[in-house]
Amino acid sequence: MSNRWVAVFVAAVFFVLAFLILYDQKITFGFWFQISDLHHETFALASAFFGLGLLIGSAITETNKTSKSA
Repeated sequence: MSNRWVAVFVAAVFFVLAFLILYDQKITFGFWFQISDLHHETFALASAFFGLGLLIGSAITETNKTSKSA
């Protein structure tokens, strides 16, 4: 399995984690996103942005690999 697919899988895990955090917020408090209390939202946003960063980083790394080998 290439490193790119590992990064995609880990990013998907973080996206699912972000969804589950906000789903727990919805079930527990009745709101998906509550700006006045940034407890659950901080972890959900951090998880989503970490997943996005993994995808961007893997795309940049893959681009650099192909340009160096040519």
